[in-house]
Amino acid sequence: MSVAAWMRRLNRSGRLLAPLPGGRSGYGVFAGADRRRRPIAKAADAEVRAALSDGALIETGRGIVLSEEGRKRLHRAASAGDQPFAAQHQQPARRIVIDADGERSVSASAAPGPLARYLRPSGGRPALLDAVHASAAAIFVRDYERSALSSRVTADWSAAPGGKRRSAPTDRADIPATRLDAQNRVLAALEEAGPGFDRLLFAILIREVGVGAAERELDWPERAGAAMLKIALDRLAVHYRLKPRPKAFTG
Repeated sequence: MSVAAWMRRLNRSGRLLAPLPGGRSGYGVFAGADRRRRPIAKAADAEVRAALSDGALIETGRGIVLSEEGRKRLHRAASAGDQPFAAQHQQPARRIVIDADGERSVSASAAPGPLARYLRPSGGRPALLDAVHASAAAIFVRDYERSALSSRVTADWSAAPGGKRRSAPTDRADIPATRLDAQNRVLAALEEAGPGFDRLLFAILIREVGVGAAERELDWPERAGAAMLKIALDRLAVHYRLKPRPKAFTG
């Protein structure tokens, strides 16, 4: 059994399905109620009507969300071998991260969809990415989802990172401490990734666009994205102390 990609994207906390703005046909999956941000995924009018009709979706005061039946359908699809879904929702792996204060256990969920193909061997070649990269991606996504940055009131993230608009709300005192801490962790991770790489990580891990689409957005050469993604995730892994920092060349 296969399920639509937009339905998989909708199956995350806080996400809503709403009509596309500007009078366009179709629906978009949004991280919150504000539809001025770019949708994470899109669905055709007919698909949404069908899903509402058969009970997979329900309408609420905030927007359209998955119903309990819809979640069961996704679970059945995963059990029946819907590989893209299973790759995103497999059981989290546990990894011990050593920091200056000792050990801390990190729960790393499966990598976002665009990473899945690079975590599997292909054409007789080994996988480009490994479990450390997936763990780094999961930590970044978790912090973003916990942060104030996931709300439109904090910053306009539809214009990818790297610009002057990556800033905190006017009154940071209004942000709960836990969300502010997560926000600071996200910004520190993007700074560690570096210019260009920060925009790549945001596009693939948060907006969940494909590597090819990210290449075009960044005006990079075709097929450069995969190698750049590995470098960006290496930097994230070092930042999160999932792997050692490379030693500086001394000559």
